[in-house]
Amino acid sequence: MYKSFLIKYAEIAIKGKNRYLFEDALVQNIRYHLERVEGNFQVRKENGRIYVDTEGEYDYDDTVAALQRVFGIVGICPVILIEDEGFDKLCEEVIRHVDETYPDK
Repeated sequence: MYKSFLIKYAEIAIKGKNRYLFEDALVQNIRYHLERVEGNFQVRKENGRIYVDTEGEYDYDDTVAALQRVFGIVGICPVILIEDEGFDKLCEEVIRHVDETYPDK
């Protein structure tokens, strides 16, 4: 199961010098909507991106449905976070994930 989501947003990216204010408002709005979903979530900004990290068990469908109701979000991308240990380790992790996700291929 995915433990993080990358949140993509649209118009906020073109706001200029006060962009951080709009990003902060979006983060607060995401937190507000996720309060209604069972589970523990951490919403964070990192390098111009917004991530929602999950802790423990959560309902994937309810989480995505709650995020879809947040004004300003244009994409919700489930992601897998991997420590940077070099390209070879990344390749191994990608192959392992694909094998687990699509065992018949």
